[in-house]
Amino acid sequence: MKKLTVFLFFLVLLALCENAKLPSTFKKCDVSKPDVDKCLSEAIKNGMEQLTTPIKNVGLPNMEPLEVPALVIGAGTGPVQFQQNYKNLKISGYTKINSLEATFKDNHLKIDAEFPEIKLVFEYEINGRILVLPISGKGPGSITMVKPKFVIDFPLQEYEKNGTKYYKIGKQSLSIEPQKMHFELENLFNGDKILAENVLQIMNDNWKEVYGDVQSSYEEAFGKIFKSIFDNFLTKVPKSDLFDGV
Repeated sequence: MKKLTVFLFFLVLLALCENAKLPSTFKKCDVSKPDVDKCLSEAIKNGMEQLTTPIKNVGLPNMEPLEVPALVIGAGTGPVQFQQNYKNLKISGYTKINSLEATFKDNHLKIDAEFPEIKLVFEYEINGRILVLPISGKGPGSITMVKPKFVIDFPLQEYEKNGTKYYKIGKQSLSIEPQKMHFELENLFNGDKILAENVLQIMNDNWKEVYGDVQSSYEEAFGKIFKSIFDNFLTKVPKSDLFDGV
């Protein structure tokens, strides 16, 4: 009898998780209305600003900071001739938004957002060359993107589960354009302070070249993070709970 009770409880819990509803503080938009883009822009901005704590029933994580176990940025073909290995990342800044515009057409959701800054704090390990200079090190570090602009395009594909319609994300595209970047890497060159300061100064002075060489790797890595978050969210919230007029 005890096993049956536990099994029934599990089924009830599973059913609740299958059809989660958005919190009442989240704005819902009618996609059949002409002002849907204005409504979505306000709704997404307001929703992101609420993610200072996780909303577990709809699969949304805490975004302040967003914790990522590991991130790999592949080596470039120009100035950045080394793979960047980051662990235990904490990414902050996504709940503070300068501006956000969203458009929804033909099941494509496009979000164009600018943030004051996005900061990555992590444990790093690198070994290679940058701007023809050798670079190596292992330890704590951070990267700050100043006024970055994120443009992400989510193609939404409809499917049915247990008689209810849901969305999933197809192949998304993402671009990230910071106005400036600042790198801090402790314990470069086994603690050689003078050499480390000189190389970091060169990296920060030439941030455009440094970022430009590996921009596609950053965009691919962040795209996978966002897709994972949104896919998890969309598996829990039915299409009819996301939008009116569908």
